[in-house]
Parts: sequence; C-alpha cells; structure tokens
Amino acid sequence: MFGNSSFKRLTPLLLPALLASCSPAMMSMGSPTNASTVDGLFLQAITGSNLFEIQSSQAILTKSNSAAVKAYAQKMIDHHTAAQAQVATVAAPRGVPLPTMLPPDLQLKVTALNELPATAPVDQAYLQEQVLGHQLALSLLKNQQTSGKDAGVTVLAKDQEPVVTQHLQEAQTLLTSTAAPAPAPAPATPAPSAP
Repeated sequence: MFGNSSFKRLTPLLLPALLASCSPAMMSMGSPTNASTVDGLFLQAITGSNLFEIQSSQAILTKSNSAAVKAYAQKMIDHHTAAQAQVATVAAPRGVPLPTMLPPDLQLKVTALNELPATAPVDQAYLQEQVLGHQLALSLLKNQQTSGKDAGVTVLAKDQEPVVTQHLQEAQTLLTSTAAPAPAPAPATPAPSAP
C-alpha cells in the first residue's frame, strides 16, 4: 500500500494519466472549448472516478462475505451516484460531455475484481482499490480548487472533498480490519546450557 509520502510523489504522475484516459471521443463531443479546459477535463476525470467507485462496488456486493464491506460498497454506490448527478448538473450548461464508460485502465480493474475466485481475498483487493481510487479523487478535487477557472466547477470540487475524505478514511480503516493477521512468532527456544 502507498504511504502518504509515496502517494504525494506519485500524484504528479497519476493526474495526467487519469486526464489522458479521457478518450478523444469523450472530448470531441459538445463544445471543444469547454471540454478541453482544465474545468472540463476535471469534470470528465471525476466522472471516470465516480463510475469506477460505483462499478467496483457493485462487483464486490456479490462477492464479499463481510457485512461491513457490503455496507461500505452500498454506501459507495449511493454516494457516488449522487455525486455524479451533481457533476452532470454542473457539466450540462457548460457543454462538457461526460463519459458513460470507464477508461480502459479502470475497466480492467473492475473486470479483475469480477473475475476473482471466491477463495481470493476479495475484500482486501476491493478495499485497496478504494483507497487508491479515493486518494486519486481527492487529488483531482484539490487540484481543481487550486487550478480551476470556473467558480461553479470549483465549488463542486470543494463540496465533494469532505465526503471523499470520509470515504478514504473508512476504506483505510476497513482495509486494516480485514487484513490477514500476521503469523505468530515462533516461541523462543532456550539456549542449551553449557556442560
């Protein structure tokens, strides 16, 4: 798992990758001016993030045996569906087309979760993706607040930040609680006594 400092070092690399994952087809629909601005790219990238949270959470609902993980997954579906409705409301008057499908890299992650065998540590795999996904979403939201030009889009990012922060903290707590316990240390054997 990434430590906080490791993630901060990776953030400059991950943000362009997520923004680049918005396909040219997504950007060519509607007004090119709005879709290619920092604000338009943010709306498209955060949509990809919301879609990932929803679809990965739907995948785990049928696989997990943990009531806590299932409750978290359902919360992610509900909260990110509502968040995406807000994104769509902000994007529509600005002429920013939003993706309806996941970027290929995120689709691979959802497919991998769907294909995990029942014997695999599905809860941990899901929660690790939730931690990473929410760290990235948080970076997108903070970046919009410092770099955004459209006040309405920036307010959206500011409003969603506390909820994403809470989701991240919950995922980290659940991940810690579902981690396999470390093997007990072998009992120390007394040194043979000298003759």
